Amino acid sequence: MKTASKLIAALSILIAVSFFPETASAQYGYAASNYSAQQAAYAQQQQVAAYQAAYAQQQAYAAYYAQQQQAAAYQAYAQQQAAYAAQQRQAAARAVPVARATQATGSLIRYDGKYAACSASLPSRVQYLINAANHLQSSPYVRGAGHGRLEDRAYDCSSSTSYTLIKAGLLDKPLTSAGFSKFGQAGQGRFITIWVKPGEHVFMTVCGLRLDTSGGKVGEGPRWRTQGRSYAGFTPRHIAGL
Repeated sequence: MKTASKLIAALSILIAVSFFPETASAQYGYAASNYSAQQAAYAQQQQVAAYQAAYAQQQAYAAYYAQQQQAAAYQAYAQQQAAYAAQQRQAAARAVPVARATQATGSLIRYDGKYAACSASLPSRVQYLINAANHLQSSPYVRGAGHGRLEDRAYDCSSSTSYTLIKAGLLDKPLTSAGFSKFGQAGQGRFITIWVKPGEHVFMTVCGLRLDTSGGKVGEGPRWRTQGRSYAGFTPRHIAGL
């Protein structure tokens, strides 16, 4: 029975092809066209999937690279801060023995005629600032010096004030006397006061001892000064908490 059924089916196909060739061809063409469309759709899906996988991989790599860069930047910053703190400790160790404290200017700071020494009870920022000012005591005065680069051969009034504040971590970049008119907060500080006459002059007092480029010889740069001076026309500014 099965053999007879197969023979009948084959005979039917033969008859259809023999007597209705156009219909058979059309059916075959439709099947082939449908198969090609399916293959094209499948290929397109595979291509989209490949693009999506590649994009996901690229995004993952970008995120990993950004994370590595951030970690490296943080490590570099931490190393820089540690090096700066070590430098300040070394400067403090050198400065205190040099200042022999032969002339008292208060209970928190002493001056030996060239260098200042400070009490260990002062905030660390103030101690760093005093040590930085000691570093400038032999620098000559040159107008505009100390603004193009922090470590310079000479300084003027605003760059020497900026230098000490930068070394103490209280300022990012050198300011002019006009720039100092907007620095910090108005009024005198507890330890540090910047005295500003915009466009003309700026100096500071630290625990009562004055760091100034004026009051000495012509061309003499920033020095600790003990003699009096006029404060007329100057406006006091200070850092919050200091």
